[in-house]
Amino acid sequence: MGSATLRSLALRGANVCGVEQFGAAHDQGSSHGETRIIRKAYFEHPDYVPLLNRSFELWREIADESGRQLQITNGLVVSGDPSSATIQGLQRCYAEHALPHERWTAEETRKHFPQFHLPGGHSVFFDPDGGYLMVEECVKANLSSALHHGATLYFGEQVLSWHADTSGVSVQTDQRELQAKALVLTAGAWAGRVLSEYGIPLEIWRKVLVWYRGNGLEAFSPQAFPTYFIELDYGGFYGFPVVSEAGFKAAEHFEPDIVAQPEALQRQLLPRDEPRLQRFLTEIFPALRKPKRSAFKVCMYTKSPDDHFVLGALPETPSVIVGAGFSGHGFKFAPVIGEILADLALDGQTSHPIDFLKLERFLNN
Repeated sequence: MGSATLRSLALRGANVCGVEQFGAAHDQGSSHGETRIIRKAYFEHPDYVPLLNRSFELWREIADESGRQLQITNGLVVSGDPSSATIQGLQRCYAEHALPHERWTAEETRKHFPQFHLPGGHSVFFDPDGGYLMVEECVKANLSSALHHGATLYFGEQVLSWHADTSGVSVQTDQRELQAKALVLTAGAWAGRVLSEYGIPLEIWRKVLVWYRGNGLEAFSPQAFPTYFIELDYGGFYGFPVVSEAGFKAAEHFEPDIVAQPEALQRQLLPRDEPRLQRFLTEIFPALRKPKRSAFKVCMYTKSPDDHFVLGALPETPSVIVGAGFSGHGFKFAPVIGEILADLALDGQTSHPIDFLKLERFLNN
């Protein structure tokens, strides 16, 4: 979100800098691990769809500008019990928005993609616009564009404090003091330290991404296999085709593993991390034939109380704008969130439909 906001501000000619405590496209937060799903139909809330339409446009623009392959459209299979939150949410979304899709039974899904062995009672939606983003390449493309348009970047630099008053904002890092008219905070799992002061609690969830190698991986190439999300009675799981030598990537979505602070995140693999995922792979993808773990990464979800994003100025501090609480489903929105945060920083308002995402919704309760 920070790299996208930096790009959007630089494109508008703003004198803008970005401060990052780690490096470019680092693996210490929530925007790493090779791939993230991108999709148009949204079971979380249909009001995200207009934002997604703009995000799709912007990803194409960024890809064209950078010459990088950022987005691969190989389709998305979403499967669950007809009464599940996932399927109910998709039905609501398709009822409100004219989005291309197909609805299949589990048996029909196997005719299209024989790799899946889904439970017989599942409802399945196929989203032809779905696919995945190459996340590190996306971040690098945003940063390169921002630099090209005049932004300044400070890597390996930690923000120690900031102060806002009627004249603007001062930011103290461990290396310099910065003065600006506005400050945009896109601190990921570190954002809770700011929002908790206003009674907005954010939870940090430890999430593990795992790659597997094994026999039969050729059946899971991007040309033969879609991106997927499957809700079962013991969890929700998602994954991707084989896009690198690491193999077949899969992960679990819903199960919380709460950590108190981002610095306390356990980055080693723990005994509890794989059993549900291995059960899922065995049941749904028997063609993998005893997959062997080849790699893993640990990342963080920053969960808002209602699982929706938190966007807006801090109370009584209109010059400090926050983008936070992206709750494990935010990456695909990065370029449109960048536009929104740039709007708020420069103009104090945005034309994008974000009423259901505004920070104020928590302050009025």
